[in-house]
Amino acid sequence: MNSASKTIRDPIHGDIKLEGLFLELIEAPEIQRLYDIKQLGFAHLVFPGAHHTRLEHSLGTYHVASKAAEQIELDKDEKEMISCAAFLHDIGHGPFSHTLEYILRDTLNADHVDLTEKLIFGEHEIFNQKEKEYIVSPNVFEILNKHGMNQKEIANIIRGNTNKKKYLGQLLTSPVDVDQIDYLIRDSYYTGVAYGMIDIERFLQTLIIKNNQLAVRKKGVGVLENILMARNLMYSSVYFHKTVRIAELMLAKAIEKIEDTKPFDFFKMTDAELINDLKKKGSFQYEIATRLKFRKLFKQAFTTSKSTLEKGSIDIISKLEKLNFRREKEKEFEDSLNLPSGHVIIDVPSYELIQAEPRIKQTDIPIIDEDKVKRLDDFTPVAKAIRLREIPDWIVMIITDEKYKEIVSKNAENILFG
Repeated sequence: MNSASKTIRDPIHGDIKLEGLFLELIEAPEIQRLYDIKQLGFAHLVFPGAHHTRLEHSLGTYHVASKAAEQIELDKDEKEMISCAAFLHDIGHGPFSHTLEYILRDTLNADHVDLTEKLIFGEHEIFNQKEKEYIVSPNVFEILNKHGMNQKEIANIIRGNTNKKKYLGQLLTSPVDVDQIDYLIRDSYYTGVAYGMIDIERFLQTLIIKNNQLAVRKKGVGVLENILMARNLMYSSVYFHKTVRIAELMLAKAIEKIEDTKPFDFFKMTDAELINDLKKKGSFQYEIATRLKFRKLFKQAFTTSKSTLEKGSIDIISKLEKLNFRREKEKEFEDSLNLPSGHVIIDVPSYELIQAEPRIKQTDIPIIDEDKVKRLDDFTPVAKAIRLREIPDWIVMIITDEKYKEIVSKNAENILFG
């Protein structure tokens, strides 16, 4: 093998070749840390094979972006820019990926994309002062500077904010993009769920740039239907599986109840470091860490869907989307039923879903039919059906320790909506 390149064998895409800038980026501490961040948080508690990492996904997204750039014949600089953005788009993820992101949003009004941007601009470090003594590899900011890469342009592509060359941002962030292509196929493979079977080659062959925007030729409508259905089904069956969600809610509650929590501190950690550190923070945190370790999770005590919800309860659900009101209701359960603090958790997932994946209802994809620009809705009812389908199938859920399940269940509607 040429010493100026490296080939990584990936179970999804086969050989992924790294050279030049990307050979250096793979060694950056921000990238290396992703080896220890699970792509799907606690999904392995339901799907035992789901131990793949953010690093694998980052490599896969880079690979698909590079192939897409070749297909639509981007120039050398554009190809390097989109490939770099794809490689770096997840470096700001904290432990267990999206699980704790709402804490970051509520405390700092930031998310993993904001942290990614700070790392690219050199405004934030992913390691602590003691770790820094042993870090000899240059960081992402230094590597990008060395190669004369435009950090602002890379950050804009990651956010999808590229007005002059919209197609660059759309390749990575749009209703159907290379990020989703990789995570759907990869997550399907590792969970053993068959929904993520996507014909990548067919998708890439139908891509085209039209009026400065990314579009798909008419012959690609079938594969677009496939991708949108896969995304919808993976969210309902895997990403928002009730058991996975319960584990995520428990960890988030344990972090939230640490009085001196500093989001930037725990977001520098890996999965294992966070769980280990959690046990030192208090008895409730020790309990939750132990329960997660041995899969002794809280149980569902109450759930209701949008279709079964009474009209008078809609206002309460809207209020429950606000964290402070939700916490007040949880305390009301604990106080009125004499339950220990932290052992009742109310979940209203719809708002968080949109924050975590704003593309979930997006289907507005330009279709090129005999040089005319049309929309996906002009060719298939699938896009509209996707927008109408509710994910997940509950609008509110209450979870608690199994020994409190009966009393919480019996009083849930009265306390929640009374």
